[in-house]
Amino acid sequence: MMKNNSYARVAYKILQYLNACYEHGEFPNPDNINATRLGITFQQFYQTLKMLTEDGNIKGVIFNDTIPPDQSTLNHPRDWRITSKGIEYLEENSLMKKAYKVVKEARDWLPLH
Repeated sequence: MMKNNSYARVAYKILQYLNACYEHGEFPNPDNINATRLGITFQQFYQTLKMLTEDGNIKGVIFNDTIPPDQSTLNHPRDWRITSKGIEYLEENSLMKKAYKVVKEARDWLPLH
């Protein structure tokens, strides 16, 4: 399992993959986008996709909710796609990471005690 399996990290990885598919004109491959590949449980994968869909970052995911939840299923990833809002999320997140890295590097060499 992934050490840091926070929503932000998992969501970012899913969006990165779907964006790469978009940029290369490819369909998402179930071997490349699944819970095992991300190092998380199916339930977390399912819930993350649901949140990304509800937030408008991705489209095309069909959720077949069942009781018990661990028997819920998803449609084939071929239909999944990132939205312009999802691309914006990636760009903003990337800028925040760069800004954090610059601040961290500055803190490392500035005499701030």
